[in-house]
Amino acid sequence: NFYIESINFNNSDQELAGFIKSNLNNYLIKNNGKKFKINASINYSKNSISKDVSGNTEEYELTSTLNLLISQGELNRSVLIKEVSRMKNFTDEFEELQYERSAKESMARSITSRLLMQLSVINAN
Repeated sequence: NFYIESINFNNSDQELAGFIKSNLNNYLIKNNGKKFKINASINYSKNSISKDVSGNTEEYELTSTLNLLISQGELNRSVLIKEVSRMKNFTDEFEELQYERSAKESMARSITSRLLMQLSVINAN
């Protein structure tokens, strides 16, 4: 019994923000429940975590950190959601980009699920 009146992504990875917004489409439809406004920023990083003897990256850590300010009436709540994934280094750059995109989609599904749980908890109170 709630919906998201607006969700704004500031200083965010646009691809990840797009996946999250797409996952929330059903909750952007107005109904008679409580309404939430969300301001968010996403920090996304791809860092080398292991290298071979010649110094070439073998594995990356992909990290998405979502900082949220959820407003419902007079109530404001800050929420931090972090997702971490690992990815091997591909010899084919296109294949690596496709895999990273898929990893972002997976992270977005998990982030969306965790966000909806937070909204449900706020809505129940």
